[in-house]
Amino acid sequence: MKLTRKWQLLPVMMDFCLRRKFNINMKIKKAIVFLILLSVSLISYRAFCEELPEVGKVVWVDDGDTFVLEDGEKVRLLGINCPEKPHKDKPGECFGYEATRFAIKLLKRKKVRLEYDRIKRDRYHRLLAYVFLPSGEMANAIIVRKGFGYVLTVPPNKKYRARLLRAQRLALDENLGMWKHCKPEKEEYYYIGNLRSYIFHRPSCKFGKMTSSKNVITFSTRKQAFYQGFAPCRRCKP
Repeated sequence: MKLTRKWQLLPVMMDFCLRRKFNINMKIKKAIVFLILLSVSLISYRAFCEELPEVGKVVWVDDGDTFVLEDGEKVRLLGINCPEKPHKDKPGECFGYEATRFAIKLLKRKKVRLEYDRIKRDRYHRLLAYVFLPSGEMANAIIVRKGFGYVLTVPPNKKYRARLLRAQRLALDENLGMWKHCKPEKEEYYYIGNLRSYIFHRPSCKFGKMTSSKNVITFSTRKQAFYQGFAPCRRCKP
């Protein structure tokens, strides 16, 4: 009789243990979620409350789209990208030196005004800014207009996309700078563009193939892709 009662109690005991373990696991999960949300909130609060410089003097120019202010802040020109100059073991890109020299002439020792978009810093903690010269002209647009860089849109930072694209189209039409001197190793019959990321790829690129059908746009030439404000994929280098 006693043995029978023990067997009858076994499911109840197992259920109690499982429920207790489940409750412990749920408490742990809730604690983890709470800590994650707290961390995100603190980071967001810090980013929101951070006082970013509105003006500064350029003391150093790293390359065509990056420079350093007098207070030590590193600034990345927003909405554009310039060819890379050789660095350590990396060979650099076509027109990288020319873009750097132009940026030095344009920015060094100048007092500039910085304007921000929705995301203020990148993963390297650099300030992301539209930079205005003492004349009131936007340095980002001048660099693109002269053919020393191209439009690179990274959503949600799109405040001056239309303005930068107008400058790029003029440079393309006039065949200035990199558009005259830098040609791809191989031309494709068409290119795949991603309407969400504003990046275009070679047809064989795995990242291009992964693009959702609702976000796909095709271009017959590289120039057409650039004319619409799409930037080349860093992997397949179209």
